[in-house]
Formats: sequence, C-alpha cells, structure tokens
Amino acid sequence: MSQTIQAFLGIILQAFPFLITGVLLSSLIGMFVSRRFIERYFPKNIAGGIVFALIGGFCLPVCDCVSIPVFRSLVKKGIPLTSAIVFMCASPVINPVVILSTYYAFGGNVRIVAARVSLGIVCAVLTGLSFLIKRPHNPLKNEKGETFHAASSPAESCTHSTCSCCAHNMESDTETHHAGAFDTFVHFLEHSRREFFEVGSYLIIGAALSAAFQTLGGKLPLIAGNTGKALSLFIMMSFAFLLSLCSSSDAVIGRTFMPRFSIGSVMGFLVFGPMMDIKNMLMLSSGFTKNFTFRLVISSFTICYLVMLGAMFSGLEALL
Repeated sequence: MSQTIQAFLGIILQAFPFLITGVLLSSLIGMFVSRRFIERYFPKNIAGGIVFALIGGFCLPVCDCVSIPVFRSLVKKGIPLTSAIVFMCASPVINPVVILSTYYAFGGNVRIVAARVSLGIVCAVLTGLSFLIKRPHNPLKNEKGETFHAASSPAESCTHSTCSCCAHNMESDTETHHAGAFDTFVHFLEHSRREFFEVGSYLIIGAALSAAFQTLGGKLPLIAGNTGKALSLFIMMSFAFLLSLCSSSDAVIGRTFMPRFSIGSVMGFLVFGPMMDIKNMLMLSSGFTKNFTFRLVISSFTICYLVMLGAMFSGLEALL
C-alpha cells in the first residue's frame, strides 16, 4: 500500500506543475487569441496546418500533461482538428526537453534520439490524418458534459457554447475592449482556476490507476526474451499506456526495459507513451465526447503499433 501511495504522490508532484503550465497556456489562448486571428493567419491547407502544428510542438517544451489542455483550447478556437491532433500527439515527443532527456538516458546515442523524433512525427501526422476519414461531428463537450451543437460559422459556435473562452471572445468584440488590466487579469485567473479543477480531477483519477498498476506491475514476471516482435511491441506499448509516465522522464524508465525487451519494443514504449496513456485519456474525456476520446485512443495505438512494427521488420533495430 505504501508503494502505491508513493507512486501516486510521485506522479501527482511530477504532473501538477506541467498541468498548471498547460492550463495557463490554454487560458491565454482562450482569452487573447481570437477566432478572427486564427481564420486570418492559420494555414488554410492541410499540409500547411500540419507543418505549423509540428513547429509549434517542437518550440513548446512541454510534456503530455500540458498538451491536453492546450489541445482542447485550440479545438475550441477553431483550429482544424487534424492539425490540433498532430500538435497534441507530437509535442510531447519532439520538444527539446524530451530530446535531451532521451539523449541522456541512452548514453548520447543520437540514432535513438533521431528514431524517436522521426517515428513520433510519422505517428502523430498519420493519427491526425486518420480523422479526415469520417470526421467527428461534435467532438467537444460543454461544461455540463453535453456535446456542442454543430455550427456553420465561428459566431454560431460561440452562441451555442457556454465555455468561458467563447463567452469572453463574444464580449471582447463589444464591451471588454475597454476593460481594465485588473479585470482582465481576474478573468484570466478565474478561467485558469475552472479549467485546472476540471482537468485536474481526471488527472488524479488517472494517477491513482497508474500508481496501482506500477505497484502491481513490478510484481509480475516479464518473460519477453522468447516472444515475437509483434507481442513484445504490444506489451511495451500497453505498459506505456498503463504506467502514464511523464514524457520528460520516460526515457530513463524505458532504458531499464532493455535487458528483457528489444530496442524496437522499447522505442514503441517511447513513441506511444507520451501520445496517449491513462491520465491523458481521462483528461481528454473531461472536454471531449466519449466517442471521440475512444476513437483517438484506438487510432493512436493502432497507428503507432503498425508504424513501429513496420519499422522493426524493416531493420530499425539493426540501425540502433
């Protein structure tokens, strides 16, 4: 029991600072980035939007706890869903903090770092593109847990929405242009507080489940030496989902699996884990419908699995 509590506190203490950062960034986007700005400057074509998302993911040194609130805010603001998904999936894998931690964990092996980043980009882009097939009608929920109504324009979308960011945007077009700095700051704090408690509650549940698995998982025998590539990759990706490690430190844990698992399987652990795990799934469910969340979890796992399996059979492990 004490090990479970220690694991739970470790996850919470590690995740909360990043969650706060994500909530603050989300509030800044929600309050100060207007839909008109996005419609005017965000790339109109799919390829440009994906490139823009990848650049943003690289430049934002955050872990997966930050990317979820920012992802929700981007979708609310009207960023194309494909680009927003690419940002959410890629940013915890390709940002400078993760690159440096991977470099350190694997003793300066540049090829492992390059493989993690490049495979992460491929998986993130393919996951985003998969949502061009049968696009979700209403992925977002409002604060009462109900789905947003479909809208034919940004203005109509905001009239149906009860979220604070849309409410603020509607006001900013009329009255709040004249609001003082103090009132704006108070509104910013209130927006951040509500989102923190909303997303944080799901993070706590995810951390508790992850801590329980970490304690139990340490007592389970791992006999992966004689298993095939497909099974060992599936095991490691499942571990990544259940352990819910922070992307800024998961490379150190992944390195410890090397004696019992191949480097290709460990690479699957490092690529998929930051994109989706228990706590990310629960945090997503706080703002998105169950159907969308389920589809995103299954799509990201399936695409990562197939990409990693293809890379393993193509000779990736020999190169690393």
